Amino acid sequence: MTDARPHRPYVDPTTVDANPRPQAPQETPAWQQASRRQHSGSTPPARPQRPRVQPPAPTASGYFTRHWRGELSLARSYWVNNVLLATPFAFALTGLMSWISVKGDSLQVSAITVLVGMPLLVALNIWCLVGAWRAATHYLSEQGSKLWGWLARGTLALGALQLALSVLLGLLPNLGEFWQMARGVDPLGQATMSLSADGRSVRLEGVIGMGDGERLRALLASDAARGIKRVELVSPGGRVREAERMASALKKHGHGARAVGTCASACTLVFLGGSPRHLAPEGQLGFHRASTGTYNPVFEELANQELAKSYRELGLPEAMIDKTLDTPSRGMWFVPRKDLVAYQLIAPSPQTLAIPLPPVGTPAVRADIDDALRMHPVWEALERRTLGTIDAVRQAMSAARTAGASDEDVQAAALRPLAKQMPELLGGTDPILRRRYVSLVADQLRALRTPARPGERPACRDLLDGRLAARKQLPVELQAREAQWLLDAAQSAPPRWLPKPPSAIEVEVVSRTVGSASLGMLSQLWADIPDTAAGSGAACEPVIAMLDRFAAQTPARRDLAERLALHPRR
Repeated sequence: MTDARPHRPYVDPTTVDANPRPQAPQETPAWQQASRRQHSGSTPPARPQRPRVQPPAPTASGYFTRHWRGELSLARSYWVNNVLLATPFAFALTGLMSWISVKGDSLQVSAITVLVGMPLLVALNIWCLVGAWRAATHYLSEQGSKLWGWLARGTLALGALQLALSVLLGLLPNLGEFWQMARGVDPLGQATMSLSADGRSVRLEGVIGMGDGERLRALLASDAARGIKRVELVSPGGRVREAERMASALKKHGHGARAVGTCASACTLVFLGGSPRHLAPEGQLGFHRASTGTYNPVFEELANQELAKSYRELGLPEAMIDKTLDTPSRGMWFVPRKDLVAYQLIAPSPQTLAIPLPPVGTPAVRADIDDALRMHPVWEALERRTLGTIDAVRQAMSAARTAGASDEDVQAAALRPLAKQMPELLGGTDPILRRRYVSLVADQLRALRTPARPGERPACRDLLDGRLAARKQLPVELQAREAQWLLDAAQSAPPRWLPKPPSAIEVEVVSRTVGSASLGMLSQLWADIPDTAAGSGAACEPVIAMLDRFAAQTPARRDLAERLALHPRR
């Protein structure tokens, strides 16, 4: 009986290689290759599909790294990291920098905050934008909603644009200034503060910069400033916080403020801190919105609300505050003088030449009178035209006060130095100003033509003869008109040449058309004749009639007649 299974060949184990070499694969027989070929009419193979971009597999990295790589979901990357985390932090940091810049107690701290905070803010924004953009890319590749994916991309692109503009327009142009301020140096500079020779005023001139508030406070508290009455301002503005400190120092010491030139922007805060407040003839006040330099409308508005609060505390009317906030920071609104007077922000200009007089027996009579004269717009304008005018008037008034004269006589003592300037003012004015003065004289003569008692010399004749004491009897409105004329004449351009003596032809023309009596008829108005000098008591009616006749002449003849009426007789 035979076994049907084939016998397995005997292998001697001692001859088997323990590490057999791999054998090359044997070639497939041709008949098998033929069997694997595709037969005609069979289904073609499917086309290879385009591989999808798969998001990276989650790793064991931290949260910040996973967001940066885009491994988080779009909802978490966009809404949580961008909206709930980065946006409040950016607003808080920007708001802190704006607050310190506008209201902070130290510009140096503000600059350090900007230099440290802005790079952090930029880094945070880049981390948020890049991570959310990558998450949006993965979201779209996974067949997510195209609407939400592209909306996220669009808002992220706008955020990147805003970040780039903030860096290019806000940080980089001002980087040098921030670095200087961080080292304690204000790139705007500092205002100069100088004490007057008499120690009664401080002149503050230039841009208000870092530390100026403390400098003014220390100056006003020093022994050298015991006699200070006011601070004179000439400044285009500067740091708002420093200006607020200056205003507080003025209010604390009760000093006045006077704008002797352009006082604009932050300088107006210092001006409003003074009491009383004066505006020199050449002075002007300029207001506009505040600027933080952040190009952020939210914080610009917050800064201007704080500015409005400061103005409100200093007594600026709401109408002016609204106008200030409506004026762009690059523009300027200069308030008319009449509006400042109407809102009681400045003291009204004196109507006459009179000044506030110190009481009898005051130790500093000369200093008080000098201070009052320099605060008077007319006397100050006359001083600028002719140096030494205020000194001469002060000496005359001080001597009268020291002698125990009445207030009326002390005020009248100022007319004698003025009389020395009147010929030059009357002869060097243009025809319009000269005509105004001739008309004023006619009204003055009418007001003084009635004598006090019969047989007495009329006051209008004293006025014509140059007796200065007669001017005390003029009504206040006529004194005010004369003071205004003096201010306009002093501020007018000086003549390029002295007036020539009238020619024979001019004299003949006036004599034939108006009358020979008009020649030099008003030349003695400021002759300063002593009151004790004798004089006729002739009436003033012929002179008044002659002045009325001037108005009937042609313009050229009228100008000639008025000029010759003021010209001294030959």
